[in-house]
Amino acid sequence: MLSPYTVLDLTGGHGDLASMLLGDMGATVIKVEPPGGAAARHEPPFIKDAPESESSLPFFAFNRNKQGITLDLKLEAGRNVLRCLVKKADFLFESGQPASLDSLGLGFDELKEINPRLVHVAISAYGWDGPHADYLANDLTIAAMGGPMSLQGVPDRAPVRLSVPQVWLHAGAEAATAAMTAHALMVRTGEAQFVDVSAQACMIATMLQGISANAIQGRDYNRGGSLLQLGQATFPVVFDCADGYVVLIPSGPTLAVIVPWFVEDGLVPESWIGGEEWPSYHMRLLQGQPINYSLEEVLGAITNYVAKYTKNELLERGLRDGVTLAPVNDVGDLAKFQHLEERGYWLPAPLPNSEETRMPGLVARMSKTPMSVRRWAPARGEHNQQVLQSMLGLDDAEITQATGGSLGHRSE
Repeated sequence: MLSPYTVLDLTGGHGDLASMLLGDMGATVIKVEPPGGAAARHEPPFIKDAPESESSLPFFAFNRNKQGITLDLKLEAGRNVLRCLVKKADFLFESGQPASLDSLGLGFDELKEINPRLVHVAISAYGWDGPHADYLANDLTIAAMGGPMSLQGVPDRAPVRLSVPQVWLHAGAEAATAAMTAHALMVRTGEAQFVDVSAQACMIATMLQGISANAIQGRDYNRGGSLLQLGQATFPVVFDCADGYVVLIPSGPTLAVIVPWFVEDGLVPESWIGGEEWPSYHMRLLQGQPINYSLEEVLGAITNYVAKYTKNELLERGLRDGVTLAPVNDVGDLAKFQHLEERGYWLPAPLPNSEETRMPGLVARMSKTPMSVRRWAPARGEHNQQVLQSMLGLDDAEITQATGGSLGHRSE
């Protein structure tokens, strides 16, 4: 799909996903690192017995479909080589502090003169302008400043962090989308485009209806943990089952199907089936209208029923009878989840320590232009000679000078 296009990835790890997504869609992606390697190469967890510069599992995960080169941008030789690459590129991604490339004479104003069709994407914590633009930040502080952390946890304790680090993944996905949108505009206008991606703004977007709750109802959503908040009512949606947890929203249409399950198992009398207008139960409950069975009774029946069965048993019956429920899968569950297996989601991947693992697959299936993994994460400077000779015609001495002394091969 994107095979005609070339992407320069100068991100230090905060934008790895953005260029990887374009690479998955066929673009030629060149990961440009300083001679010592990108900071992301030092992110844990680490792959046991792998070369030190290749041991970061996050770097391995988010840098597939990229060629790797090093350039010493402190030297004029390195900067000149980057300018030559920009002439041949369609996209450039960076993720440093705002204007960090400008200080090297490599800002958007300079680069668009070199390539007037360039799409330059800058990913930063708070965007390139405003009073917080130059603030240092990390995943935790941006999740807090962006708002979604305020919704995590339960009301009787302080907010909690958002699971595993994910701020820069949201920013990377948004940056990839924004890059393609900007490219479409560039095609129409013939003018280079600058895209300013704020990780804080990306996290605000994850709050969905939580953003407008205050304006509509005069107060924010309350932190409810695993409780679902609908209007003034809250009720659980996570229930213990025989081997873990399932999620199930006790809405009227769902209750109309599962109340007979309870009767079959002798958990409630048969009179429950016709003793309530189950399809409208939740609406009457929320509106304060009369109901024949209290929410506590209904939740008790759900709890007792679910506790008897495994996640898979509940999922299979839900699928068969048209009930929306799902197991709470951990990573071990996902690794053996039959649906993913049959779709070929997991991909075999050779790790830098010569072992093989399975990695998450591609985000979409396309019938005419399928996405693919053509290579896994590069070693530091692995493709210096290959890229700089084939694209720019540099000789070994010029490559060594620009890259910090490396022609590039896997063992370096």
